[in-house]
Amino acid sequence: MKVQTSIIAAVIYGWLAALLPASETEPVKKPGVTLRFVTEENAILPGKPITVGLFLEHEPEYHTYWKSPGIVGVATRLEWKLPEGFSAGEIQWPAPQRTKMAQITAYGYETDTCLISEIHVPDVVAGDKITLKARLGLMCCAASCHPAWHDMEITLPVLRDGSKPKRDEKWAKVMAAARAKFPKKAPDSWRFSARRIATEDPEIHDVEIGLALPEEAELPDGFDWAKTYFFCHDNQVHSDQPQKISADGKSVLMNLKGTEFAPKNPEGVSGVLFHPAGWTGLNTKWIEVFVRWPGKKS
Repeated sequence: MKVQTSIIAAVIYGWLAALLPASETEPVKKPGVTLRFVTEENAILPGKPITVGLFLEHEPEYHTYWKSPGIVGVATRLEWKLPEGFSAGEIQWPAPQRTKMAQITAYGYETDTCLISEIHVPDVVAGDKITLKARLGLMCCAASCHPAWHDMEITLPVLRDGSKPKRDEKWAKVMAAARAKFPKKAPDSWRFSARRIATEDPEIHDVEIGLALPEEAELPDGFDWAKTYFFCHDNQVHSDQPQKISADGKSVLMNLKGTEFAPKNPEGVSGVLFHPAGWTGLNTKWIEVFVRWPGKKS
């Protein structure tokens, strides 16, 4: 009876898997989050890159982490194991939000999120199907944290008859929404400055970042500099300390607490500058920032 039950279950599983479109995998349930691999197109075309998304569906009150989580948390990672000739780019991260691990502020995602990787496809591809595999590691937290690992994979047919892959509109929209949250480069006319400030602890330096907008720049009505927030890329800025903002017209100065987790000799400070009202003329709330320390050469 047990053998028959196993056979029936295997048949049903295979039948259900066959019904799934090639552009998404079956959901994988982990504590606080459901995972799946998704693609915008349902097939591989030799010589054409394909985009794979790791779609994270969070349960209420749970979050996963950005590439720089702050003073707590672990960033989601993918260790790709790809066929010969294939290669994967770095994860492309949508801008984060502030979240709470217990009572500590960290940087991550509480809502459904898609982390995007571009896969290079060689000009010559062997076989009628290709399986893209990755070892996933993540931390999902609310009042408590749950580390998770899983071997993810998605199998796609290879097109050789001159036809084009079919676009999956559902996942194309999800990825477009993720890309809309990618931070944008600041205009060259924006003038940034930065300096490190010594503290009583010789291992910790506070950070000061300044921004001066050009005279012709227009800010939205009621724009409030006090709502500006800086998400640091490498733990030079303490995620659980307040950020002090002082502004004068189109200039702002941010005084940020440092941490013992900062790199020892950074070239400068980098991260994402956020304002909920958006930055006029740029159609974004998130600006990519990198400022070298005085005296550091490019």
